[in-house]
Amino acid sequence: MTTATDNTSLGSLREEQTLLRSRLARLRRRLQLQMALEFALDAAAVLVATAAVLVFLDWWFRLGLPARLLLLAATLLGVIPLACVRALRAWRAARLDDLSLAVTLDRFRPGTGGRVADVLQLPDQLGESAESVSPAMIRLAVRQATEALAASDWAALWNRGRTVKRSAALIAALLVPTLFAVLAPQAARLSVARWLQGSSERWPQRTYLTVVGLGDRNRLLAPRDEPFALEVRSDLASAEPRKGSWVVRGRGEPLTLRSLPKAPEVPKAVRVRERTAKGAVRDAIMVATSPAVFRYELPPSSTSTTFDLTGGDDWLGPVKVDRVDRPSLAATKLRVKEPGSPGNDFRLVDASAQHPVFLPDTEVELTLVGSEPIADARLTVHPGQPPKLTQVDARTFAAHWTLREAITLEVQLTSQATGLTSKPAFFSIGLLKDREPRVALRALGVGAHVTPVATIPLSLNATDDLGLSLVRLQLERTTSAGDKAEPRTTKKTVPLPLATDGGRAVLDHQARHDVELQADSPPLGTILRFVAEAEDKCARGVQVGRSAALQFQVVPSDELFYEILIRQRAERAKFVTLYEAAEKRATSLSRSPTPDDYATAMRGLNAGSRQLDLIAGRIADTLQEMKLNQVGSPKSHRLLQEGVIDPIRALNAGAVNELRGVLQSLTGTAPKAGANAESASRLHGEVVTGMKTILDQMSQWESFVDVVNQVAEVIKMQQNVLQAAEKARESRTQEVFDEKP
Repeated sequence: MTTATDNTSLGSLREEQTLLRSRLARLRRRLQLQMALEFALDAAAVLVATAAVLVFLDWWFRLGLPARLLLLAATLLGVIPLACVRALRAWRAARLDDLSLAVTLDRFRPGTGGRVADVLQLPDQLGESAESVSPAMIRLAVRQATEALAASDWAALWNRGRTVKRSAALIAALLVPTLFAVLAPQAARLSVARWLQGSSERWPQRTYLTVVGLGDRNRLLAPRDEPFALEVRSDLASAEPRKGSWVVRGRGEPLTLRSLPKAPEVPKAVRVRERTAKGAVRDAIMVATSPAVFRYELPPSSTSTTFDLTGGDDWLGPVKVDRVDRPSLAATKLRVKEPGSPGNDFRLVDASAQHPVFLPDTEVELTLVGSEPIADARLTVHPGQPPKLTQVDARTFAAHWTLREAITLEVQLTSQATGLTSKPAFFSIGLLKDREPRVALRALGVGAHVTPVATIPLSLNATDDLGLSLVRLQLERTTSAGDKAEPRTTKKTVPLPLATDGGRAVLDHQARHDVELQADSPPLGTILRFVAEAEDKCARGVQVGRSAALQFQVVPSDELFYEILIRQRAERAKFVTLYEAAEKRATSLSRSPTPDDYATAMRGLNAGSRQLDLIAGRIADTLQEMKLNQVGSPKSHRLLQEGVIDPIRALNAGAVNELRGVLQSLTGTAPKAGANAESASRLHGEVVTGMKTILDQMSQWESFVDVVNQVAEVIKMQQNVLQAAEKARESRTQEVFDEKP
């Protein structure tokens, strides 16, 4: 074996080492590029896949901002550590030293690692002593290793297909978001805004729900303890354009949309879920009142609640419903100044007056006081123009007007804090038409005919709206002077006293006045006409009210007596009818009567009892008329009172009443001790006997009247004879003195 060590120097070995190190460095850089390419591919693939999954989940589940933040944080916590570990491993693999890289090459081409080690390590041993190493052998080994390495093509070991595939995969991974941005720019922009910018802009929907009255607030105000009508629309009626986008209000916070759906989809149903303060949950389906309007009535509640809405692909909530008190009318003050009022000053009307009424042209001042600060007060008149309201302070409004007609005001207050309106309060003011006094005049106890010596009792009743000032009687007499002469009429005014109580207005006055004709007896045939008059205290002028006229005719006493007797005989005929009916009932009660017979008898008895009361009353009226007209003597009056009127009333109150109780017991309606057929028959006999006695008294009264009338007629005839004899005597005496000598 031949060695050539002479021509090989240490410097050439160092050059071989440098060339080998340079070659290994190029291989290391290529390896680092490959590792970087693969790391970039892995990172891009993970990012694209993660982004695709997140975008899909967000689009499918319509995640809110908190959910997106949590999901993004969880994804980053899982992806970033894994990427860091892989990057660290790749970095460490790309940082191999020359010997480690040679060992790696030895895996794919055996022997390469040893040769690299010979070239890199053996020249360093030449500096040692000759006894420990052989320089020739070292140079030979290095030269052989260098020649072998020079003949080895490391580029052939490189997997170019892997590099091409990884590069293509990286380009494809980068093209995915690019194509997404090109093909669906709005979706790409919205994904970036929602995931990277934290935007609350929603994915495009077919349905958008809005709550009427919510606006941009996060709560609805509802009256406490009252039902609340919740109205939801799905037609985007509250959408407003703004700088190339649309703002949808009525969702608690403005919802910004890049574009509106061409035809908003109306959901088949809108569900509402209400949660109370105590945690109770109520689910309901809203009622569709029109194609895009849904309504639901929240039940009355004293505490605030929240609700959520879902319909179609939209959801909304939670929205708070604050229960607050409505404003109310705390006080109402009414001051008026009526025409002709004392001192021409306003007076305060009592608040307890339910329906106040005032005269026309009354100045009215109405003050309304709210229970809380009021933003606006509204008066409504149906129909007509309401008076103008002016604000006095935060809670008080006032109105001033002149009353021309009756008015009903509808008052509504609007709260300054909540904007709620009060329940309508109605306030009515009537128009008092000061009518003339109403006067009624009646005659008590006399009829249309009176005697020249009669006393006529008059009863007067006068009323007025504001007060009476004067009451009087107008008496008018019309006397006929003869067949050819004109009737003569005289008038007389009789003032009546009007009592006042402490200066208070007299609204109602009743008086009694007796007109006595005996003091100035009118001739027979005189017509008496009485009218009552009353004057009031009207501010616009005195008004006079008059009653209907009472008219009487003066007739002779015997003529009036005859009229009264005719009426008494009519009552006697009615009494005879009752007596005959009682005799017939006596026959049925004397046999073996049945309960039906007792019932029939009791019905007849009740009807007869009522007739007895009426007969006694009418006869008593004729007696009073006789007394007032001074017809008949006191004895005749006493006979009629004690013989007819009093017995009828005593019979009706005594035996008839007792018989009624017995008959009721026998019919079974009111049991009574001692009630039997015998007692009924006995009592009925007493009734019949009493009626027979009264009938005899009536006959006696008529006989007495006939005797009196006959005596009066005889006396009248005697007076006529005496008057005729006196006239004849005077005539003869006159003839004697008138004869000529």
